[in-house]
Amino acid sequence: MTTLTARERDRRANRYLLGTIAVIAVIASAVLHRQVLSHNPGVFWLPTAAGLAYGFGLWFLGARRDSKWLSNLTMAGWLVIFWVLLWTKVVSGPAWFMAVMAGGIAVTAAFPKKAKPSKVEKVSPAEVHPWSGSDVTAEPTTHTFGRRTVPAVTITSPDGATRFRVSELAGFFDNEMGTVESIPGQPLTFLTRVGVAASDSIIGEATAGLSEGTLVLIDAANDSRPAAVVSAEDAVTFEHWVRTLPED
Repeated sequence: MTTLTARERDRRANRYLLGTIAVIAVIASAVLHRQVLSHNPGVFWLPTAAGLAYGFGLWFLGARRDSKWLSNLTMAGWLVIFWVLLWTKVVSGPAWFMAVMAGGIAVTAAFPKKAKPSKVEKVSPAEVHPWSGSDVTAEPTTHTFGRRTVPAVTITSPDGATRFRVSELAGFFDNEMGTVESIPGQPLTFLTRVGVAASDSIIGEATAGLSEGTLVLIDAANDSRPAAVVSAEDAVTFEHWVRTLPED
């Protein structure tokens, strides 16, 4: 029997939740249109079928191609057609609106983005040596949340030390999140990549001029500059080191 990591369990639960929301959206739309269904079902079924196809097809293409313009075009078409249907009253605009939403949610649940499988083998905590590079050191540790103890990493920079969950660092390297935050109760620090934050944001301004893709630590107590900058070469070795650590 395969044991799922916490991240894998969360992803599976999220898929079930999204699928349930999609089904509820269609049922809710049918309930709202129950009077229409009794005497003129085409007013409901035509926009519902078209909306589901629209949501399934274009959301799928947008997600697979990582295309912002296609995603924006899909959203614009969804809203424009909704208002046109409301204005013309040919068929039900709300049925179209709910169906597109359900289709997009359903295809997200059915075809989630999958992280590339890691080829790095996990090792026992006793076999892990501390990592160092770019004036930063990291060593494995644990952190207790109530009655549960989870693997963690203590990262030390010239500005001090803080602790991150291993599972969140792994999710960061799998591009599941653009920024990872230190464990609550620890000195608030953010680990991110240059180019992720908007240029006019605090992190964007603090990292202006650095090479895109470089890893940076931002100390919330002094966010006007990076607490540490991890070069691209060291970032590769740090990612490999993190992936050797057990997540649960």
